[in-house]
Amino acid sequence: MSRALRFTVLADTHYYDASLGVTGGAYALRSASDQKCLAETDAILTAAFSEIAASDTDVVLIAGDLSNDGERVCHEKMREKLYALQKTKPVFVTTATHDWCCDKNPRRFNGDKVSNDVETLSSAELYDFYADFGVNGARDTFKTHIGTASYLRDLSESVVLLSLIDDKNGHDHAGYTSDHLQWILDTVRRETAAGKTVIAMQHHLLYPHISPLLTNDCCCANCDELREQLTDAGLRFLFVGHSHIQRIDKFVSKNGRELYEINVGSLCGYPAPRVEVEITDTEVRLHTVLLQQFTYGGKTVDAQRHLEAHAVHLIGGVLTTLAHGTSVEAAEKLQSFGVSSEQAQAFTGNGFPLVQRAARFILRARVKDIAAVLHRLPGGKAIATEDVLAVCNMPLTEVVNAVFLSILSGVALEKTHPKALCRLLRAVGDMPSAILSALHIQNEKLSALARELPHLLAEICTGGELDNQNLTLESVQK
Repeated sequence: MSRALRFTVLADTHYYDASLGVTGGAYALRSASDQKCLAETDAILTAAFSEIAASDTDVVLIAGDLSNDGERVCHEKMREKLYALQKTKPVFVTTATHDWCCDKNPRRFNGDKVSNDVETLSSAELYDFYADFGVNGARDTFKTHIGTASYLRDLSESVVLLSLIDDKNGHDHAGYTSDHLQWILDTVRRETAAGKTVIAMQHHLLYPHISPLLTNDCCCANCDELREQLTDAGLRFLFVGHSHIQRIDKFVSKNGRELYEINVGSLCGYPAPRVEVEITDTEVRLHTVLLQQFTYGGKTVDAQRHLEAHAVHLIGGVLTTLAHGTSVEAAEKLQSFGVSSEQAQAFTGNGFPLVQRAARFILRARVKDIAAVLHRLPGGKAIATEDVLAVCNMPLTEVVNAVFLSILSGVALEKTHPKALCRLLRAVGDMPSAILSALHIQNEKLSALARELPHLLAEICTGGELDNQNLTLESVQK
């Protein structure tokens, strides 16, 4: 390699056009039920693309969900931005389920009304619509049964991009049909044998980052088998999106080969990340860059503070509505998160006063209040008094928000909060197993949940085995 190759990876831009509505009660409910921003997407993308255009990166990759929900107007505005960026940097994209509105529920908002009269693009239309951002000029392609395409592009003399469409595996799940998978495996083996470094990107995960309790539903079907096959074929670096979390994990196959999966968070949600990658003959260097500001409504906005406040309102908004709203308002709030009307009724029916009291307790509770309750339960004695005293006055909502933000950012909780809090969380994580044992409950699902919870909390507290913000890896398998 004559010089280092530098490229930038983005994911889940979810472009939302303001013509679909950015005011009124219906939009407010929709916006408050989403970790990413909607009205601000144009401003956020404008700022991020401007920084990328001025950088020394050679190529830009975007790992799916380009549009909010497949709306034609959102795709058209997003493509305009891609063409503008392409004037300074080559841009290669893959599309995903949000780009063809897989749930068949496109929406526009007007006051308190939600309408579905929104034109969308089909999966087959995406092939031509984004052809200038990958398929045109590709060295090889595979057309999927839903009309989209995976493709192979040369990024340099020694580095190739394998952009993969994993929307459907033929059985209505994320993944690949058998002939598509065979094309992928053959391509990886051929390019690796030719001495190329293969960089792959797809939208869905092959690895349940942090814990299957959080991200198993974000993975391709049969992901355990797919990981083994792709890793043993020679794939070493895979960039994904979908989960909206920033995370890097290493998978080791049964044959001892390694696959690093880099999960890139949503650019339009906290913490607005992009991954800058530099590849030399011997190393792959990964560095996460966060958007610091954007211009919205004629004002300069602190991106990190704005996106953080939007993210934590997801939880706080629900609790506040449950605690102080009417049963009707609470039902509307829950349904905006996708809760069915029947499930919402279970919370807001005759038992709603109890739900209100519980929500009010959570909003005012501090660590010491929760510790006092937990101490009375099986396993509660393991909660150290000195750890409780160290953070006794921390609001419970602050703890919940800290955990949520740590999951999204990939920054270890122990780097941003007292280690005493992490020790408390890990002690709490051990309690479900103690409770099941003390009550002689034998239920495999509950037992599996209890076994996995300590691992989940440990991963959040430590950030995992690898540094999710800055990491240097060997470019070739040894």
